[in-house]
Parts: sequence; structure tokens; C-alpha cells
Amino acid sequence: MASDEDYMSFLDKANKDPSEGYAKPQEISSAKRQFKTTDRGVDIPEPLVQATQDAYYVSDADEPFEPVALSWDESGKGLPDEVEFAKLINHWEPTEAEIEILDPVDWDTTGQYKHVIDAVRKAGAGNDVRVYRVAKGGVRAEYWLVTTEGKGKGAKLVGVKALSVES
Repeated sequence: MASDEDYMSFLDKANKDPSEGYAKPQEISSAKRQFKTTDRGVDIPEPLVQATQDAYYVSDADEPFEPVALSWDESGKGLPDEVEFAKLINHWEPTEAEIEILDPVDWDTTGQYKHVIDAVRKAGAGNDVRVYRVAKGGVRAEYWLVTTEGKGKGAKLVGVKALSVES
């Protein structure tokens, strides 16, 4: 019969990481990865600049709203679906992204973000507004409140986004 020390030594060896001693590629957690919010050469509409100056999304960590301005040449068909949106923001796994589409009224049930929603509507000249909830892993998610601006070549997807910590 083995002693307690021998048994613990056996367990320690059995539970040892088999790749110990080898260099590991550095992984970035999904919570720390950043999505693309602007494309080069795409201007942020003034109503969004104004609306995001002192606006915060209230959650377990109050985070500022950031303006969004992305090229969206397919604006003739409306707002993007979940996979198209994931590709626009450079999600690392667009077809596997956890994205939920919400109506702004359902997202802001108390009217707390009415000024932000109004700014997005103004930037899109009254076009349809949609909220995309993008899971970032764990208790983190981002809310993207967007609309379209313009049509055809040179059209944009504009709006705001904010990080939410939901525990």
C-alpha cells in the first residue's frame, strides 16, 4: 500500500499540464477583444458626436457610448442580419457570434436613452433603427444602436455602442 505522500505525488504528476515547458501562443480573451466601430474615411455624423459626449450606458459598470460609422454598401436592403453585422464589426467568429436583434423600445423600456435613440434617428434621417446585442463572453455584452445613412455606394451604418456588464 502506498503512503499518502506517494499517492499525492502520483496525483500531481497525473494532473500536470502535458504542454508544460512549451511556449504557448498568447490568447486574447473575447471580453478584451475590440470590435471595429469606424471605417477609415467614414465620417461620424454630428448628432452622434454630440449625443455621446456625456452619455453612459448604466449597468454593473457604467460605460460611455461610442459613435459608430461603418461602410454599408448594401443599405438598399435595409439593416444587416446577425451574420452580416458580425462581419461588419470584425467579429472573430461571424457565423458563431451570439448576436440578438432588439427593437429600441424593447431595449430602452424606461426611456432613459431617448436622447441617444433620437440622435441615431436624426443621423439616419428617420431610417429604421435597430439594436444589436453582441455577447463578448461571460457577463459582458455590447449594445449597438444603429441605422443607415445614404444609399448605394458610400452608404453607412451609423449609430452608437456601449459595453454592458450584466451579472
